[in-house]
Amino acid sequence: MKTQLMDYWLYLYLGCIYLVPLFRIIKLNNNDTRFMLRKLLFPLEYLIQVKAEQAFNNSRSATRLIHILLFPMSVLGLVGASMPLVSLNEPMMKHTAILVFITYYCMLAPITFWFQPKAGKIYKTTRGAS
Repeated sequence: MKTQLMDYWLYLYLGCIYLVPLFRIIKLNNNDTRFMLRKLLFPLEYLIQVKAEQAFNNSRSATRLIHILLFPMSVLGLVGASMPLVSLNEPMMKHTAILVFITYYCMLAPITFWFQPKAGKIYKTTRGAS
């Protein structure tokens, strides 16, 4: 019974860092098509990026700094997933798959947003120019 409750806790945690922001992005319905796949894979980071761009007036360096500082914060956020397991003396080996998924998701999400295109800028090629 305790193992099932901990599974539900981990699925709820994963839903809060993935599904809730994904539904928010779908509801947001803006026309930002930059890196659509990355936006759908890591919706929480995309929402953080949108808020950072609004707060810092589309400053690329400030937005990038926010994502770099989010990396240690997301690693610390993993404590929230494992805290009930430790406090209830539940063996983590029973939940290895979901814990590894949450760990790699939280570590990879901020890194994918470190390098991004400038909002609204169209890059022209120099073909044919001689």
